[in-house]
Amino acid sequence: MNKYSKFKILIVEDDEDDYVLLEELLIEAIGDVGAIHWAEDFKSAQAKIATEHFDFYFLDNRLGAELGLELIVEIKQQFATAPPIIMLSGVDDYQTDLDAMEKGADDYIIKSELTSHLLERTFRYSLKSKDLEAKLAKLAHFDTLTGLYNRSLFNELLVKAIQQSERSGQKFALVTLDLDNFKFINDNYGHPAGDQLLTKIARRLKHAIRSSDIVARLGGDEFSLLLKDVKKDSDFVTLVENIMAIFQQPIQIDSKAVSVTTSIGIAIFPTDTQTASELIDHSDRAMYQAKALGRNNYSFYNQQLHQEAIMKHKLELELNFAIDNNQLLLHYQPIISLKTGAIIYYEALLRWPNNENGFRNTEKFIEVAEESNLILKIGDWVFKAACLQLKAWAKQGIKDRHIAINASANQFNSDDFIELVAKYVKETPELAKKLTIELTERKPLVISPKTVNRLMVLSTLGVKFSVDDFGTGHSSISYLRAFPMNSIKIDKSIIQNILTSHEDLALCTAIIALGKALNLDVIAEGVETEEINNLLSSLACPYGQGYLYSKPMPL
Repeated sequence: MNKYSKFKILIVEDDEDDYVLLEELLIEAIGDVGAIHWAEDFKSAQAKIATEHFDFYFLDNRLGAELGLELIVEIKQQFATAPPIIMLSGVDDYQTDLDAMEKGADDYIIKSELTSHLLERTFRYSLKSKDLEAKLAKLAHFDTLTGLYNRSLFNELLVKAIQQSERSGQKFALVTLDLDNFKFINDNYGHPAGDQLLTKIARRLKHAIRSSDIVARLGGDEFSLLLKDVKKDSDFVTLVENIMAIFQQPIQIDSKAVSVTTSIGIAIFPTDTQTASELIDHSDRAMYQAKALGRNNYSFYNQQLHQEAIMKHKLELELNFAIDNNQLLLHYQPIISLKTGAIIYYEALLRWPNNENGFRNTEKFIEVAEESNLILKIGDWVFKAACLQLKAWAKQGIKDRHIAINASANQFNSDDFIELVAKYVKETPELAKKLTIELTERKPLVISPKTVNRLMVLSTLGVKFSVDDFGTGHSSISYLRAFPMNSIKIDKSIIQNILTSHEDLALCTAIIALGKALNLDVIAEGVETEEINNLLSSLACPYGQGYLYSKPMPL
């Protein structure tokens, strides 16, 4: 069977003799070409183009008062990658040739030069060119790993969805989906395993959505969906929960069952906004809100969230300015031996002056710093400032003072931070033994070989490590098992209730015993009264920190 036998060709030609000649030459050139259709004028050509699909077009340039050039535009509008279009002309005109190519024609043939050989070559080369164009279009519009739409095409489809919604009056949702623990899988199982995971999640997402919905991979572990044809708002919840459900079952990666959770943000058109860019922004913000709620969760965008986002952005800009202009300060709070009353070391606590009322709320600006990765910049500043202070004390002959600084998971996940610490302690080796890094659980450290290795490198240099807020975070015990810890700090929420709560007293007692058994120093945070101090002493808690001894103070 001729490989062109199923082709459907449209010839647009107002001269019947020319049409018959072209049809005969086509059959002579390539044999049975399937169905050849004829449109004898501009209007009938328009009707056929709008209602029928053709695999090949031959267009006469002159169709009475109209130009065949204009039909190219209409063909192009029907397809992402249009079939081959050959322009025919009775005259050899260079400008018409250029116009045809500019409009999108694949070739330009002078009628007087038509031969079966020329048609065969034109037919074959045009199809090869279109095949390549289709492949390039697929690369331009589809994610090569998962086969889903990519960001470029998804943004076009989002704009079309808005236009359709404006006509129909129906709402639709833009859903942004981000995997919670993808980096852990990449770091521990390797990038090929990560690619497998993304491919399988893409497959599950395609099966979970309806035929009217759209799913795309925007890059990395981020996916977006358009949920359309929804009758009422509560249906959005049902659809999103169906998507959440696909993550309940573990995914097999290289014979291992991997559990993955996701955080999802949803913005509704036109309720939340009426522009594509804002819809994307709102959906992203809602997704980060879902992460802040504890991950493995979903969140809808709302105006309160929008206002919070504006305030956080303003705070982020101000904080960045404060770091660059050295407006941050360190205050120091002593850690006390409950047996002797002596100061063991100082914790360096970050302060940001506020001309209106003293200092900014530390928890608020640290939260913004965590979200924006300014925490890395702050961490560098705090570490440098603490090390410079240790050096200054050493020059003054004060060699028995130690400093503890706080570090977040974001900092430990940064190669720059580890290199910074190693650089300082290698330059001044005695600094390392006077430095304790407190690990906070605002964003828990991923317990992986890479993280353990990083802590071991610094531990070998002499740096000590402490678990801050012990007793409140789910990772505290895991830290003790996996990491080279030297001390634990009992969270102040436990300490401040040990006089009135049997449960908190029992927990405090157990943590002190745990520290003793593991040869770890134990520090009670938030000691504010003599009664609590005396009770801690009776429980043989070695160290305390709190307003009873001293508030954090400038140097």
